[in-house]
Amino acid sequence: MDDDAVRRMLADFSIEVTPRETAALDEAAALLPPGTRVYVTDLPGVDLARSLDAATRVREHGLRPVVHVAVRSIPDLAALDRTLGAVADAGVEDLLLIAGSRPPAGAFENTLQVLESEVLARRPFASIGVAGHPEGNPGVDEGAVDHALARKDKLARDGGLPLHVVTQFGFAADPVLGWERRMREAGIALPVRVGLPGLTSPARLLRFGLSCGVGPSLAVLRKQTGSVLKLATQVYRPTETLLGLARAVSADPESLISAVHFFPFGAVVPTARWATTGQKDGLGAETA
Repeated sequence: MDDDAVRRMLADFSIEVTPRETAALDEAAALLPPGTRVYVTDLPGVDLARSLDAATRVREHGLRPVVHVAVRSIPDLAALDRTLGAVADAGVEDLLLIAGSRPPAGAFENTLQVLESEVLARRPFASIGVAGHPEGNPGVDEGAVDHALARKDKLARDGGLPLHVVTQFGFAADPVLGWERRMREAGIALPVRVGLPGLTSPARLLRFGLSCGVGPSLAVLRKQTGSVLKLATQVYRPTETLLGLARAVSADPESLISAVHFFPFGAVVPTARWATTGQKDGLGAETA
């Protein structure tokens, strides 16, 4: 039963690459099922043209590019129109809108302002992802985060926007499952891709987790990895988190969780190999 539940959870997994990881993308493409969603991240100092070049490469491999757009880096509506036009002209049909960690360059402070804009309404994207934060968003009140997601859900219902949620990565299933139930009880119905870390070192994951505001599940990572020596030598696998999610979703047909999304943190090829092997063989009792 666990293996069947895991296979269903992995049936439509997605993965991230940075515009600088084209060599890894070329190798990973041989492992990924055709049509797999590959999210091209927005990096400081990397311009949109380079991201779109990476997206074109994703598509040439028979995969589906999803381009990140960090709205705080866009100064005004005219620049937003140019950005979305360039994305569409590159043949990209899918977006992930994030606020971004940089100070606002101009008019946009959050993704709601873009979602409500006429500029976006003129672009018929097939899907638009927005961020979810099961363990909180650093520096932002939890109530404000929940309210913003409720407004996005209303936009999807009333305006037909093809929205879905991609959550921040975490190291335990329980915080995600609790957050999903709370969102559902609030009337939110957006499908959710749950962020999982890829197969990189626990030390690197701890560093990213602290900087990204991942809270309660960091204790799980520390417990799993143990000593400082293990932190340096192990490779983390999100097996237990994936199993916990798969069991819960299998037992709850009303769950909003539809798939998982991998944040490889540089380990694109090992993560792709592990995810595709998991589909075929199950993940058993493998742990970090």
